[in-house]
Amino acid sequence: MRSKVKKLPTSNDLGNTVIHYMPQIAEQLSIKGLDVVGWLAGVGLDETCLTKPGYEVPVSTYGALLERAIELTGDSGFGLKLGCDLAPSAHGNVGLAALAANTIQDSMQIIETYVPLRTSLLSIRSETVNDTFRVVFEPMPGLGDVGNVVAEIALGTVKNVIDATVANDSPCQCVLFSMPEPAHAALARELLGCEVLYGQSWTGMSFNYSEVLSPLSHRDALVMSEALSICRRELERLESSHSIVARLERLLLESKQGGFPNQNDCAQVLNLTPRTFHRRLQENGTSYRDVLNNVRRRLAHEYLKMMHLGVKETAYLLGYGDIANFRRAFTRWYGFPPSKL
Repeated sequence: MRSKVKKLPTSNDLGNTVIHYMPQIAEQLSIKGLDVVGWLAGVGLDETCLTKPGYEVPVSTYGALLERAIELTGDSGFGLKLGCDLAPSAHGNVGLAALAANTIQDSMQIIETYVPLRTSLLSIRSETVNDTFRVVFEPMPGLGDVGNVVAEIALGTVKNVIDATVANDSPCQCVLFSMPEPAHAALARELLGCEVLYGQSWTGMSFNYSEVLSPLSHRDALVMSEALSICRRELERLESSHSIVARLERLLLESKQGGFPNQNDCAQVLNLTPRTFHRRLQENGTSYRDVLNNVRRRLAHEYLKMMHLGVKETAYLLGYGDIANFRRAFTRWYGFPPSKL
């Protein structure tokens, strides 16, 4: 009997992720004089999404933005540069708690625990092998080559946090990547300031175990405690209401064309009371109408740009009884009428 080949996940199968660090990427593109509006519009987004706390996009969209940023800059090391340029303060209370930790080992345990507050695109874990302390970065399966960029951003970011906790030279002995040596390998060695190896069995950083146990000069028990308290609450909220936005988006995307369910119907399908449904969305900084408009905006771009449908048909599929209302909505989303797409 022929065995079934298990289908590997792709970025289209991986749900949503928060758009953290995209504002910094947009800033870098703008500094280089590149078209940020066009960069976002290419995946059906606009600049307003960069200012919304907790805003989520499909993982495939996030990956496409990373790939497009590298393509626009012509710089294969763009992700690594971004990670190395991010200050610890860019990571909110997670960065604050990690900076105030007692030891590097404690700092890495904080990051390992609370990295879901910053990204769902990879996990971080620490382990001790003989006299070596390892910090291992594992991009989620299905990201493809984008996973290498995600790992570079995260690794540069975490190394920055570690280096900021010590008064002397970086305690990192070696940085390892599982990917083949890229064109920007020399740049990586310059930016990271230590031995960098490619084609390894894992991606991460290695330290002498005794060094990660040494008390840090910037440790602050009060600051760490207060920052961790906020992180715990945020993680609890993420775990309890996480993906209410993603679940609503999936529900709307799976609805019959031209007939999106109303707010009460969505609450019922998601096994929530209308009041709880509304509150959970508010806790995520959004509302039913905002999510619906985001879905409509993304689908409008897909129907017109990718599927080459007409304006009238697109308006109908998105539930607009009046084509003029659709034209106004589209112009509000993108800054130009649908006929110009």
